[in-house]
Amino acid sequence: MERTRETGMLVAACALALVAGCGGEDGGAGSGTGTVQIFVEPEDTIPEGLEPGTGEENIADGWRVTYDRFLVTIGNVRAARSDAQETLSDPSVFVLDLKNAPATRYVIAEFEGVSAVRWDRFGFDLPNAREGVKSLSPTSEDDVALMVENGYSVFFEGSIEKEGGESCPRGEACVPAEKVRFSWGLSAGTSFDDCATEDELTGFSVPTGGTIAVKPTIHGDHWFFNNITAGAEITKRYAQYIADSDLDGDGETTIDELKEVKVAEVFGQDYNLAGALGVIETAYDYVVAQARTLGDFQGDGECPTRAVLP
Repeated sequence: MERTRETGMLVAACALALVAGCGGEDGGAGSGTGTVQIFVEPEDTIPEGLEPGTGEENIADGWRVTYDRFLVTIGNVRAARSDAQETLSDPSVFVLDLKNAPATRYVIAEFEGVSAVRWDRFGFDLPNAREGVKSLSPTSEDDVALMVENGYSVFFEGSIEKEGGESCPRGEACVPAEKVRFSWGLSAGTSFDDCATEDELTGFSVPTGGTIAVKPTIHGDHWFFNNITAGAEITKRYAQYIADSDLDGDGETTIDELKEVKVAEVFGQDYNLAGALGVIETAYDYVVAQARTLGDFQGDGECPTRAVLP
């Protein structure tokens, strides 16, 4: 990890004036130092799944979602101050098992001796996995190998279930489908920047002599959204398209099937798919576009500046 400091008269003046203080929460030149720990945290939808219902975070069309496995590639954390030439960075990249994340979450970076001010710029990547990625327990070697061999940024598998559920592929006659499985790996590498809390506070503040926990948060419900979010998650959640994309009716919707299903065949008037990184022509394109929105901040905060990574 690397930390670069502003040099010159301002830093010298602060060094001489530490007793009296020099700046503070307003983003001034610093009144001491603290520690920054970067935690990766899964949203509850990953270990707990999603329930059907009418609540804001329920699946509105009656399906229950369960994940059996959920892996992400994450790292290259960075922070900066817009009022000074001071940055924090750690290029390390990890493959992490979010389904079985420890209660203490994953600490992927720590910076000590950081100016105790507001760092108003924070970002991280969900890159496509490459050789040399790290991992943290309980992530297994098999998890890492799967991600690296396929160049995945995210891999997840599980099922949707609904009593009386049906599959209606391409508007044809519906058939019973009370459980449909999925196992999807995506090379949807994306960078996330300008992260802000749900209250729209950008970045984070470092306490003098203390530690701030900064939490990139990975959500597990975005491929059920009926729009492409770039701010507050004002959306409804639907899962019927997964059942309708099971073209051969074998109880599993595959990546190959998603690539065959055109947008108009499964996404109706309830969907607004504008604003995606890339063109959405198929159900697969939709899933990839939603994977490029997974990176959130401090729970439900957003990182609205996104870019495709190779």
